[in-house]
Amino acid sequence: MGARDKRDLAAIDAFLTAIVIVPLREPIGKRAYDLLKLYAKSDGLHVFDSLVAATAMEEGLILVTKNQKHFRMIAGLQLQIPTY
Repeated sequence: MGARDKRDLAAIDAFLTAIVIVPLREPIGKRAYDLLKLYAKSDGLHVFDSLVAATAMEEGLILVTKNQKHFRMIAGLQLQIPTY
């Protein structure tokens, strides 16, 4: 994401202030590794997607994404596909 002007930069700053940063903790890393062992070879799960899914699972969050191809196979992951 890049800013073309000050208005874009202000919009990016406003967006980022609404985001909660979840630190990478050991349980998230372990779950991400377990997800990779289960789904990397069979479904093509990548490292960063495993970290996103593991974070949602460990934090009890619903993952909202239009990218259901990379996440729909993960058992126990609460997934919501937006309609916009």
